[in-house]
Amino acid sequence: MIGRAMLRRCPWCAQPGAWFTGWFSRRDRCPRCGLRWERNPGFMTGSMTVNIIVTFGLMTAVMVATFIATLPDLPVAPLVSVLIAIAAIVPVAIYPLTCTLWAATELAMKPPDAVELAEAGAAASSSSTS
Repeated sequence: MIGRAMLRRCPWCAQPGAWFTGWFSRRDRCPRCGLRWERNPGFMTGSMTVNIIVTFGLMTAVMVATFIATLPDLPVAPLVSVLIAIAAIVPVAIYPLTCTLWAATELAMKPPDAVELAEAGAAASSSSTS
């Protein structure tokens, strides 16, 4: 499921572009399997956490690499500029990826139950006939 999510596919059925119709616009359900995007009310908190971890991890790696490469003459202004650029660009650039990654993680931790799968199947069949 993580591999499917890394390709921005539905983690459950591998439908390409299942949830995202644009960079920030998305469907409520996968058109193939009918699985809901937000399976619980706190979904976006998990997705946001993945986004923050990746962004801060990259910023930390850049800081450490810069410190190691340039000590004792640390270029503060260029380093701060690069860190600000990372903080502004990376979260936006990886937004859909972190959402699908969190959906895959959530599906692995709590697979859909029979009721949720039946609801998803009904939603998928009704969207395919429309």
